[in-house]
Amino acid sequence: MKNIIKFWLLIAVSSVFWACTNEDVVVRYPASMPSIDTATVAESQITYGDSIHVKVSVSDKVAPLSTLLLRVVCNNEVVVSENIRTKGNTFSINRTYGIPFVANRPDNEPVKIYLTETNVSGEVKDSIVSTTIAKRPVYTDLWMVPDGGKGVKMTLTDPVNLIYHISGLTFGTTLAFRIASKVKAFNKEDYTGIVWGKVGDGIGLIDITGKSFSITDATLVGISEFTFDALKFTATVGGKLLEPVTTLDMTADLPANPAALTGVTGFRGGNVYFGENVEVTFTGITGSLANSISPDYFEVTGTNTAKFLGKTGLYKAYFLTTANYLYVEPQPDAIYPDAIWICGNGFGRPSSPYTVTSSWNWNSPLDYAPCRLVSTGVYQVTVYCKNTAATDPLATIGTLNFKFFNKRGWWDGHEQLSTDYTVSLPLVATGSAGNVGNTVALGSNPFEGIYKITLNQNDMTIKAEKMN
Repeated sequence: MKNIIKFWLLIAVSSVFWACTNEDVVVRYPASMPSIDTATVAESQITYGDSIHVKVSVSDKVAPLSTLLLRVVCNNEVVVSENIRTKGNTFSINRTYGIPFVANRPDNEPVKIYLTETNVSGEVKDSIVSTTIAKRPVYTDLWMVPDGGKGVKMTLTDPVNLIYHISGLTFGTTLAFRIASKVKAFNKEDYTGIVWGKVGDGIGLIDITGKSFSITDATLVGISEFTFDALKFTATVGGKLLEPVTTLDMTADLPANPAALTGVTGFRGGNVYFGENVEVTFTGITGSLANSISPDYFEVTGTNTAKFLGKTGLYKAYFLTTANYLYVEPQPDAIYPDAIWICGNGFGRPSSPYTVTSSWNWNSPLDYAPCRLVSTGVYQVTVYCKNTAATDPLATIGTLNFKFFNKRGWWDGHEQLSTDYTVSLPLVATGSAGNVGNTVALGSNPFEGIYKITLNQNDMTIKAEKMN
């Protein structure tokens, strides 16, 4: 019996020893350096849009190979990056790579192949092949082909930088177009040549299924000039700039039911080009002008006239017919630092009869209010505020509760948090759950009135000055 026990103990010890020695086995190779024996590109010259054929042979006489990193680079941009597993002591590849015709592709540009071979010991060998020249496609002319119209041949005004230009156009403020190197009947784009259109958010090569690219410049009276950069694949438009309005009729100049507003009725509105310190004569506003326009954007100068205080530019103007009030705000795509917005509960337009209209929505000016940039880092908004105790008896925050946003709409992480500022009464900063960074008033401090609220990034303060 004792002999049997000894036998099994010996087997167990041997098994443990065998397992440990197997876990500790590491194959080590003598020091060696991998070699890139041959690396060639079949083509000495290509045209963008063609392909290149790459052959590479690598070896290591001692240590097995591991990986080959191959990158195709043109004009300092990586066109292709491929990590290839290389097994054994010798390995060869034969690859084909397309070199697309995209933006920033100059003529006679070297196409470089960067190679990095690594063996299992981590030793590295690098090499560069630069024997191929890429040329731009050849075309005699370029045409701008507007949607629904005849193409217009452009003039090459800068041969070095490949800038093409047209003047004398008569388009509105939006131009949808394609660029073509060949045209057919009625000067329409011919897809047997090169055609540029919309690719992603920019301009690139398209086929017959592609879409046109569109440019809008609402600061122009109309588009009369067009410029295309055939190297960078960018386009710009020009024309006579709008002149600031000196008269504004609530009916004639502001169409009913503006499409930009949702879920509301009674509004007229649209784009208006206001000029800084330019006096505007208003028609269609009844009663006191001071009670019907924003004190942040206008200084009343007469019975029906006011000077615009904002920077010269294109604004949205919305006239609420049921309240006889003109809202003015930056364009919806305006963002910080050009504009800041407040959205939340407990405020409304600074116009009698006073009423709270705001909400945590972005449907119309009833919900939010823009803060005008009055000087560097200083933003101002004047609103009617009303704060009462919350319906929840345990809540310390009152009904006035809003936040400063860096754009008109939700944009997580792009807000001005009240907790980063020194906030003066009757406003309070809060970091409580569900209200982090909001600017609020305490339920124990009921109040109402017209307040000019100023967010100052120079001294990092938020203040509210009672105006009435």
